[in-house]
Order: sequence, then structure tokens, then C-alpha cells
Amino acid sequence: MIAQEAVKEKSNEIPALRSMLKDKDIEGCIITADAMHTQKETARFIVQDKKADYVFTVKDNQKNLLDDIKALDLESIPPCI
Repeated sequence: MIAQEAVKEKSNEIPALRSMLKDKDIEGCIITADAMHTQKETARFIVQDKKADYVFTVKDNQKNLLDDIKALDLESIPPCI
């Protein structure tokens, strides 16, 4: 873990993540976050602005995204070792 921050009252975790990572050198790193952060702008910020990658959780409340992931048939791809 490189950082953690209390979320301000009357706010939420979504803008807090971008604010927390804004001044961090995370180029080439992999950022993990829970389903709340599975947002286009957060993904864009991490990849384009910070030159990092991400792993986000996808839940049933994002049906189109979940369907797109299921269509990839990832179980047919062997893991890299």
C-alpha cells in the first residue's frame, strides 16, 4: 500500500482516490481498487495521466461491462507463468 486517506464528510471515495494519487509517482504500477472505483474517469486517470495500470472489481450493477467481460471467455486463456 502506498497511501490511504480518510474521506471527507459530504464526499465519497471516487474523487478521493484521484486526489490521493495525483501527486504520487505510480508510473508502471498496478492500482487495485474495489467496485466503487470501477469508473471510466478513474480508469482514464490511472492509465493516461499516471501511466499506470489497474485491476478493478466488477459487480452485477454494471451489467453491460460485466457482459462484455464474460464475452471475452477468459477461462479459455491459460494463465501466464
